[in-house]
Amino acid sequence: MSRDYRINTFGLTEEQNALVEDNIPTRDYEVFDTDAPTDLIAINCEVLIIYAPEMDQDSIGMIFDYYSQVNGCTDETVIWLGEPKPPKELQKFFKCYDSFDAITDKLKYLLLTAHSKSKKAHEYSEKLVNGLKILALIRSHPGISTQKLAELTELPLRSVQRYIAALQATGEWIEYDRSLRGWKLFHGISMLYGEV
Repeated sequence: MSRDYRINTFGLTEEQNALVEDNIPTRDYEVFDTDAPTDLIAINCEVLIIYAPEMDQDSIGMIFDYYSQVNGCTDETVIWLGEPKPPKELQKFFKCYDSFDAITDKLKYLLLTAHSKSKKAHEYSEKLVNGLKILALIRSHPGISTQKLAELTELPLRSVQRYIAALQATGEWIEYDRSLRGWKLFHGISMLYGEV
């Protein structure tokens, strides 16, 4: 899974964008200054900095509609500057300030916090994907060995064992079959997939 080390901005001046660049969390980041509000949604990033007075009402409505529909289930941090303020339900997800000047002293902290949030979300997603891969492999190949699971998932043996233990702890009926010398689902039943 790749990450987009990008900060998308809209409506900032060249000087403000330069200040954002001076405060990026790591050298891997790039600042993408867009003049198309649809890019704010279409282009993946870790941080959005939006100066609302530079945006037309239709674009503001589009942004509000999008984030209302995803209900805060995004990895990026949205820093909203100026008026109009987002609806109350979005203010718990957005970081709202009156102007860019209000964030200049805390810009480094805001970007580091957003980076940390995104990093944790990415690590969680990666763990979830690895667990589901292992469960799917056990389901489709009853008797698969730990070694084969490690090869197919490109994970260390010990990590595969931890994932299996975690899946068992969540209620998946994964068992080691001595006659097959590998892992299988008990009676072919999975909590996630149902019966095989």
